[in-house]
Amino acid sequence: MRDRVEFRAKEPIARCLIRRLVVPRIYFDAPWPKDESPLYDVLAIDRDGNGDAHVVQVRKMAGDALAEVPALLSVGAPFRWIAFLQGTQDEKAALALVSKELLYAKGSAGRVGVIEIVTMSGGDLGANVVVTAERFPGSFYDLSTAFSGSHKADIQY
Repeated sequence: MRDRVEFRAKEPIARCLIRRLVVPRIYFDAPWPKDESPLYDVLAIDRDGNGDAHVVQVRKMAGDALAEVPALLSVGAPFRWIAFLQGTQDEKAALALVSKELLYAKGSAGRVGVIEIVTMSGGDLGANVVVTAERFPGSFYDLSTAFSGSHKADIQY
């Protein structure tokens, strides 16, 4: 069962990506790139739904988020992210995050980015990028345009 932090973190993660993107459309629990695809906790499509897609998987624990990386490496999106609650790294996860080796695609460009969810005063949540995602190869603009034309954004400017 999903943890409440994972549900609550979607909006802070969206705000974190909004600060980095130009007129993004944000989708929660989105089936990228088409309706038969797995659901991603947060999907942000830059440039009013016609630009780069950013897919994010959110897990409470760092180790669980890192376990999502192999699946993310095969997703057809230029930017891929994991997010987890700050301070949940065990020794294995901390070493993986320091080396960053797990985040890179083998034999190709691209790196999965890392977002930490932080608990602020009053129990509010925030989110900060701790490892910037690097572009994976491929042109996905047609997928972005088709997706944004057929799905209603949860947050749109």
